[in-house]
Amino acid sequence: MELHQLEYVLAVAKYHNFTRAAEEIKISQSSLSQQINKLENELGTSLFVRTTRSVQLTPAGAEFIVYAQRIMSEVEKARRSIEEYVSMVKGEITIGTIAVIGNYKLPNLIKSFQDSFPGIRVNLVEEQCEELLSMLHTSKIDAAFVQIKDSVPNIKFCPLIHDRMTVVVSKNHPLASRVSVDVTELKNEKFIMTPPTSGNYKDFVKASRAVGYEPNIVLSCAIAKTMLGFVREDIGITVLSSQVALSEKDANLRVIGLTPTINRTISLATRNTDDMPPTIKVFKKFAAQWLEEQRAIDRSKKSAINSSFTSHDIRLIYSK
Repeated sequence: MELHQLEYVLAVAKYHNFTRAAEEIKISQSSLSQQINKLENELGTSLFVRTTRSVQLTPAGAEFIVYAQRIMSEVEKARRSIEEYVSMVKGEITIGTIAVIGNYKLPNLIKSFQDSFPGIRVNLVEEQCEELLSMLHTSKIDAAFVQIKDSVPNIKFCPLIHDRMTVVVSKNHPLASRVSVDVTELKNEKFIMTPPTSGNYKDFVKASRAVGYEPNIVLSCAIAKTMLGFVREDIGITVLSSQVALSEKDANLRVIGLTPTINRTISLATRNTDDMPPTIKVFKKFAAQWLEEQRAIDRSKKSAINSSFTSHDIRLIYSK
């Protein structure tokens, strides 16, 4: 008994027709018949009842099919497991990304992955969240870094970085001296916003509508630095994730807290399927490990800061 014979039996059982089965597995009908006859002779029983109109499984054939399917399934799993090892040596992955990942630690994730798997080529495609999810659905990209809170059918999200939305105004704006501002207080403001297909736009518009108004958007722009330039000129105000807003370090701008809190999360989005390319499995696993390492580093830094304050307090007590 050989594996290709099992494949042939499964094809005939699928179509109940030797001609169509031969076309699917790309061999001649005579070769297919010969191989199945050979297998039946080896087993000592018929697997199919052949008539001029159709081909049907015998009771023995029906039972044989169950085991044949199980065997071929295990063979496919073995093949995929080997592909995963091969993909660690060479391969390619296309990742969609929103424009702001440079304001976070995500470039370090990409660099660390390339250092660990130099044979895997990483291609980046920059778009807004909605476009990236569409590209992911149609397999134009393998994974995507997105900022979106809503669940999406057939897409799995792995949260990587957490942030919150802030308001950015010019230093001359009436709100410039405020520490925080409520969403309701922005009803009469002019906004410079990211495109409607971005997660940033969707989250803020949703929050505005929840308190009874539609934001007055006077400009739409995809680049945060350009948006902040327009804010600097008092054309309007904007809302951005805090780390994006604070990265500019511009004395002519003010970053203000926003209430109620609008959380912003950058997640790694992948198709929710078992049939995932080996390179994506490798990248997902690496991203999870990288995230744990970053959390450990952050915990260590917080612990060091707390220890520093404790030691300082002790020195003050003994110096009195």
